[in-house]
Amino acid sequence: MHENEAPAQPPSGGQLPSARTGRALAATGALAVGSGAVALYAAGLDPIGGNPLGTERATVLDPDATLHLIRRASFGMSTALLTDVTEKGPRRWLDEQLHPDRIDDSDVDALLAAYPALASSAAQLQQKYAGARRTPGDELVAATLARQLWSRRQLLEVMTDFWSNHFNVTTPGGPAYATKPVEDAAVIRRHALGTFEDLLLADATSPAMLLHLDNASSRGDDPNENYGRELLELHTVGIEAGYTEADVRDSAYALTGWGVAPDSTFLFTPEAHYTGPLRVMSWSAANAEAADGFKVGADYLRHLAYHPATARHLSTKLARRFVSDEPSTELVDTLAESYLAASSGIIAWLRTLFDSREFATSVGQKVRRPLEDLVATVRALGIGPPVDDPVPSLADLVRRSRDLGQAPLGAAAPTGYADVAAPWLSSSIALGRWNDHRALTAERVPGLAYPELAGLAADSEPQTVGELIDALTTRLTGQVFRSDHRQVLVEFLDTDEDRLYVAAQVDGDLPDLIALILDSPYHLLR
Repeated sequence: MHENEAPAQPPSGGQLPSARTGRALAATGALAVGSGAVALYAAGLDPIGGNPLGTERATVLDPDATLHLIRRASFGMSTALLTDVTEKGPRRWLDEQLHPDRIDDSDVDALLAAYPALASSAAQLQQKYAGARRTPGDELVAATLARQLWSRRQLLEVMTDFWSNHFNVTTPGGPAYATKPVEDAAVIRRHALGTFEDLLLADATSPAMLLHLDNASSRGDDPNENYGRELLELHTVGIEAGYTEADVRDSAYALTGWGVAPDSTFLFTPEAHYTGPLRVMSWSAANAEAADGFKVGADYLRHLAYHPATARHLSTKLARRFVSDEPSTELVDTLAESYLAASSGIIAWLRTLFDSREFATSVGQKVRRPLEDLVATVRALGIGPPVDDPVPSLADLVRRSRDLGQAPLGAAAPTGYADVAAPWLSSSIALGRWNDHRALTAERVPGLAYPELAGLAADSEPQTVGELIDALTTRLTGQVFRSDHRQVLVEFLDTDEDRLYVAAQVDGDLPDLIALILDSPYHLLR
């Protein structure tokens, strides 16, 4: 909890927590999943044992390569995903994920039919929702969450999230209300596993980005530097490239006249393009004819796509997403070389990352951010989409993600959401995570297809309480807990591990027991 934050209030009516709630809180503390323990992790210490961590950090997570790949290349383990990766092997599964067109995702496609904005043109959205500008964005946000939860194309969803965050357009609302759903499909998803060169040019000509960062109103006689600056600082070379204010000015001039037509498509207007010599770092252009303004801008963008500083900037962000909050210089250099050698090809770049020693030895070095935690919880529990109308259930889940500070596509700043642990380690966020774990095990989000909790362990046919706990932790996190952490769960049930498992005596505690498992570092870390 923040220093100036009011303490949590007791349950309604001022009553003290029940004995079961008290045991749950005590067990949560014993499992060391509070913000203090996570802060130790962020400071470079094992959140459980307090052991100093070296390059290959200590972690409670099982280093199994299949589990590690699932934690990083998807939004979280599910029984179906674990079976798929195990049967195919990590390499074959990854190859399939890198070619998502080979994967049948018709079930999710059918679910998304509930969101008509996804199939509409920008002109149609502009006409239909001029008086309800949040609606197209709300539909896109819900659809994005649905894909993260249930799509079989998991790596595509991870990379779509990565690039959406990189080219952030705050959704819903704002001037891009009618164009962001189109950008999501035609720019981000289309090029998420293509080349960065194509992605950058598509994004720069996307009406959503043109409106969001004001380039649509940038003219030669009145340039707006917002996009030209963010293009350098965030989208390509990064602030560490050492560009100057003069570079920012000419970056903006190079893209004047790039705007949006009345039907919300891209429009280049030569009369609005600045003419005259341009120089941005090592790139230059005579830029003598206004009619050549689009060609000049496209040439500038392609130059940036292949700039060595862009390769390093993007590689740092990729390594930060998939490996650790502070990736090594050696890994960044290797990825940058791969990016340039592949002509900005994203598939080859990702293969280099997944084949690296740094990736293989980074188990547990990332903390799930709040949205990732929420999605992973639904996936781990085996909760399916609504049988009927998915809109209310997904709206509830989006609201929960927003309450945690990380709704899909919702970052307010052009930088997108932070992809490191520190901003997400407050006590209030931890409490929000735990509340959502309990809400989902207690079936408090209406409409979702919930499994029987006792069925999560049924395949193992547990005979004792200890076997039940092992079956549940394996089902939810892929592994048996360390003995002292396992004992905490036994004690929560107020029994001993060798006691015969009698469903009538234990199953009433399953919602809290399973939530405690999800509160643990075994679920928090990835």
